[in-house]
Amino acid sequence: MRFKSWLPMLFLDLALLGCLAALWLDEDYDVKSVQWRAPAAVVPSADSLLMFKVVPPQNDLVQFNSTSERPLFWASRRPPPPPPPEPKKGEEKEPDPLADIRLVGLIDGVGRGGVIALTGGKFRRVGLGEPLGGWVLEGIEGFSARFKSASGDVRTLVLKHAAQGSSSLAVQGVAAVADGMPRIVGNDGKSRTVEEAIADRRARKAALLSRGNKRPPQ
Repeated sequence: MRFKSWLPMLFLDLALLGCLAALWLDEDYDVKSVQWRAPAAVVPSADSLLMFKVVPPQNDLVQFNSTSERPLFWASRRPPPPPPPEPKKGEEKEPDPLADIRLVGLIDGVGRGGVIALTGGKFRRVGLGEPLGGWVLEGIEGFSARFKSASGDVRTLVLKHAAQGSSSLAVQGVAAVADGMPRIVGNDGKSRTVEEAIADRRARKAALLSRGNKRPPQ
């Protein structure tokens, strides 16, 4: 049993001895030369001999001034002030809507008054308190409308009635008199003021209602 346990160890030693012999002996079983030989010199490349100019970094002296004006670790240190704003280019000024305005109608009502105006080639309806460009419709009195600007300027516009001939009056149903008050031509051919036309219309409506409420004869 003891001889069998030593037999593998003997084979292992012989294998290691063979490895060492292969490392140190050549084909003729002569000891290999183990002397160190210096490697061949390597010629340096041409670009490795170039010299580059080293420029020291340029320090901005303005930064030192800002540091001295606002020292570090001071409680009163604040960021630098913002740069001044760039000058604004000439902006196109909005045209004044009242420059060529013409009133063509007035709307008079409790809290719902307004005007219909022709400005800039377009018809605009503006209620009380509503803006028209830089102006605000402040009030309506009779045939005039009062506008007020943000700067406090007040401008009053008057509704003007254009003079019309008798032939056009018959077609449109509106007549103009010398005093400037508008009149309405009814179906019967009579000329009445606006108040008279409203009163006549109410009277005819009341008459129709009274006829409808009557009971038919039994």
